[in-house]
Amino acid sequence: MLSLEQINMLVLSAELGSFSACARRLGKVQSAVSHGINSLELDLGVALFDRSSRSPKLTAEGERLLRSAKSLLAQSHEFEQIAESILRNEESGLTIAVDDALLSPYISSVLPQFALTFPYVQIELVSLASPDMVSAVATGHIDIGVMFAEIEAHKQVDFCYVGGVDVIAVCHRGFSLAGQRVSSESDLVPHRQITVRGTRKKESQALISMTPNVWWCSSNYAALELVRQKIGWAYLPTSLAQPLIEQGELCKIDVVFDHKPWSVPVDLVSKKGARRGPAYEWLFDAFKQALSAP
Repeated sequence: MLSLEQINMLVLSAELGSFSACARRLGKVQSAVSHGINSLELDLGVALFDRSSRSPKLTAEGERLLRSAKSLLAQSHEFEQIAESILRNEESGLTIAVDDALLSPYISSVLPQFALTFPYVQIELVSLASPDMVSAVATGHIDIGVMFAEIEAHKQVDFCYVGGVDVIAVCHRGFSLAGQRVSSESDLVPHRQITVRGTRKKESQALISMTPNVWWCSSNYAALELVRQKIGWAYLPTSLAQPLIEQGELCKIDVVFDHKPWSVPVDLVSKKGARRGPAYEWLFDAFKQALSAP
């Protein structure tokens, strides 16, 4: 019967170039490795090594089997690591919902380190407009939500304020508002606004539309694209708009009543009473740090 130890001997002997080198790596005598390889060859009915020269060489059949042998060892290692993850009470997976305006650079910077720290915890990353976030968390479909804060409370959801994200009014350099000074909201009325709202047609309380002529999107990236097409103007996170302002494609609208960029508050949301394992706790804390950093 095949054993993983024999498979490991095959791989190490092929990689290190000799049975003696394999034995030294495994802390065994050479005869134990030779016996293990011989037994494997008998079980398979295939000659794995050509022993006619001083150093054994893989046969053509051995070359064909080597890749599968390496794959078996990798799967065995993963099997053991997943078992250890279970013993540490790590979750099998987490579902994270993020308003896409907050994904980069805030949330995306956390995920590579999470992947290294919890390599066997799966992540499902969902993009949701902030007004849709609370209900998704309340039903238990989302473990952690990252959203622009809402004024309304919800008895099934815990909110954790973590900081703010600057937003600015922008338009295409060829749009009608470009170069104009906006002294009051009434100056914006003739110009189409692009704004974000959820599937229930609810806008974020912090970024509510200001003009009667509005186009809505569920994504800040979609709103940005409509601005780039000169369809309207929008309040967008500085992190999204600033690169295009620097390139000269977009321009910041001179809005007098916005003496500084709006700092829109950001919340982490989670279902009350939900199980919070080590991966959840690590990720929640990392999101807090990323979003509260200056």
